[in-house]
Amino acid sequence: MGRAVGIDVAEARKGLDIVALDDDRAIVLARGRATVADVTAVVADLRPDVICIDSPPEWAASGRSRTAERALRKLGITAYSTPTDPGDHPFYRWMRAGFAVYDALADHYPRYRGGDVRGTAAEVFPEATAIVLAGRRRTRDEPKVAFRRGVLEGHGVDGRALRTADGVDAALAALTGLLALDAARSIVGDPADGVILLPVSALPHVPLTPRVAPSSPASPAAASAGPIPSGVDERRRIG
Repeated sequence: MGRAVGIDVAEARKGLDIVALDDDRAIVLARGRATVADVTAVVADLRPDVICIDSPPEWAASGRSRTAERALRKLGITAYSTPTDPGDHPFYRWMRAGFAVYDALADHYPRYRGGDVRGTAAEVFPEATAIVLAGRRRTRDEPKVAFRRGVLEGHGVDGRALRTADGVDAALAALTGLLALDAARSIVGDPADGVILLPVSALPHVPLTPRVAPSSPASPAAASAGPIPSGVDERRRIG
């Protein structure tokens, strides 16, 4: 396979989380409250085969969401929508932080738009990674972090050194990259406005639910999540 770096994105006051996994799915680096400069330094040192970033790479070309987010909803996976440029809206500052990461890496790791992921910077969504690898959404009584940690452990990643939910998400991002390097990859979205990489060779045919297997009938996908008003916790995703 190779080596993968996962990056969980937040606005500048909270910082970025970086996790690197090696061929054996061992954590070789885990860092919180990082800056874009820290990311470039880590990448220069580790020279990963792929970088996976929990952030869109740019605003939607039109409308209130991108094709990728609408495709996730058809799988029963809900993510906050990426709109056209909303201006200096406080909720979306984390997206601008994500854009800065892509821009800083672009010379050596261009945006992933499909095909082989090696040598690219790919957009991922850790909640979607966890769901497609588990084959189901988490139940109401399963804590989000516990569900995601369980997916990591089930795929050979010892996450005991990961002390925060953001670190867990960065590790899931890196795991997505490792699996994609080994040809377990699918995408949702349109290369024109961004694709989200998922670490499975084929997408489920029906919306995933908390208890029903992908091959069984399931309930309709979750409703759309549009722009979030100010005052909401400035994290990217629902789940």
